[in-house]
Amino acid sequence: MSTTPGGMQYPGFPEPPPAIQTKKSSRGRIVAIAAMVVALVAAVAVGRASATRSAGQPVAAPATVTSMAPPGTVTATTTATATVTAAPTTITAPPVSVTTTVTVTEAAAGPSTTIKDGINLVGVDVQPGTYRSENGDCYWARLSGTSGSLNDIISNSNGATVVTIDPSDRAFESRRCAPWTQVS
Repeated sequence: MSTTPGGMQYPGFPEPPPAIQTKKSSRGRIVAIAAMVVALVAAVAVGRASATRSAGQPVAAPATVTSMAPPGTVTATTTATATVTAAPTTITAPPVSVTTTVTVTEAAAGPSTTIKDGINLVGVDVQPGTYRSENGDCYWARLSGTSGSLNDIISNSNGATVVTIDPSDRAFESRRCAPWTQVS
């Protein structure tokens, strides 16, 4: 009588044989151990090639690889020892180049010796001194302040003229004048 996975029984059918239990092969473990040994030998070879010790100083690089497995399987232990003697190495540093940047700032230009139309501050925009304008339709004023008050006017005039700006003047106003030129 045969029984299905669902528990039903069928008369006349033989029982299936029991599942065969296979013994796991230790071949995979042996291959893994062999791969570790090859990796170890490769690591020692790379270490030897890149060693940077002084000449005549041997370097011992012992290494032990142990693989533990459950009882009844193969256990392998491999020990590899390598002595590396490196050739002397001379390192020459490249020449060092130093670049220095120097920034030169020009001295600020002082007050001008010519006067443009508008309000010019004495000592900042224009130097004290005597100036001449050749335009006949010119208005100018020496100012003691820049508030815009009539009290700020020290002196003023219209037409072509020569004017002396004192160091005590605060500002000089010029409208519709040809550029002023310093004469003294």
